[in-house]
Amino acid sequence: MINVAVLGAGFMGSTHAHAYAKLRSVRLAAIVDPIEEKSKLLANELNTTALADAADVLNDPSIDIIDITLPTALHRDFALKAFHAGKHVLVEKPFALNLQEIDDIIAAQKSAGKLLMVAQVLRFSPEYAAIRQVILNGRLGKPIAAYGYRLTNPPQWANWFANVKMSGGTVLDLMIHDLDVMNWMFGTPDSISAVGVRGQGGNWPHAVAQLHYSDLIATDEVSHAMPLDYPFTAGLRVVCEGGAIEFHLRAGGASLEQGKPEHYLLIHEPGRPSQPVDFTPEDMYEREVAYFVECVQKNSQPITVTPQDARLAVQTSLAVVKALETGQQVRLTNL
Repeated sequence: MINVAVLGAGFMGSTHAHAYAKLRSVRLAAIVDPIEEKSKLLANELNTTALADAADVLNDPSIDIIDITLPTALHRDFALKAFHAGKHVLVEKPFALNLQEIDDIIAAQKSAGKLLMVAQVLRFSPEYAAIRQVILNGRLGKPIAAYGYRLTNPPQWANWFANVKMSGGTVLDLMIHDLDVMNWMFGTPDSISAVGVRGQGGNWPHAVAQLHYSDLIATDEVSHAMPLDYPFTAGLRVVCEGGAIEFHLRAGGASLEQGKPEHYLLIHEPGRPSQPVDFTPEDMYEREVAYFVECVQKNSQPITVTPQDARLAVQTSLAVVKALETGQQVRLTNL
């Protein structure tokens, strides 16, 4: 039995905790949050213990995994504490606010000899994984262009998202999903350019980035500036020499939990009607959590998302922010 403690009882902490609760090989040992009413509400729902102080689980030798879903600015400190205590760590994306914090976490993980994974959840999405597989198997030939998008209203479930010093802002918190997927599919970008709308406190709530890879340019549009009732909308289109593949998701309401979503994954080839792409529908958060638990059970380093993969996602995001601020094309090697 793998014993897990989740740090954070917010939206993502709840999502992870519910995923663990579905695994027979896992005991959800505790929900930890300094806001007592939040931790108690979630703990009561899942029949586990509510705690206010992370030291209680860090000092508990029975706890195997610490799952960190706290604000991004706290990721480094709690990851270091967890590794010092001899725990495996799953940490919510983004990995951390800057590359130095990330390198500190990776060094601590190596010193502890424990497992580390960052929750870049789109790698566990059946739709995005299916797109990547089509590209890898060469059915459509060489990719020549890509366009992704992720449009939503400002996060309503916690006020700390609006503080760039806590969340990293829209690019680091939201665009990072698509940037990571593009790196997963196309490699490491040579340079990045971007335009956007400057918001308050150093944030860029609406931005369009171009990632210049060796063989193609990938464009991504992201927004936290949509009206409050705007349906969450996301997707990815990859154009190849022999056709195109396209995923689109539009929620039935302001969030995915509301209404019936519009959803398709289609492949387009010359001279043929558009065809749906086969994939097995699964909850990507549940797949992500189950995968990390399996890695811990086998004492096997995660390969679907490595620490270097997650570091590159943050590095790419920081390059987008620098491109927005300077109006210049930015090379990752200059960060």
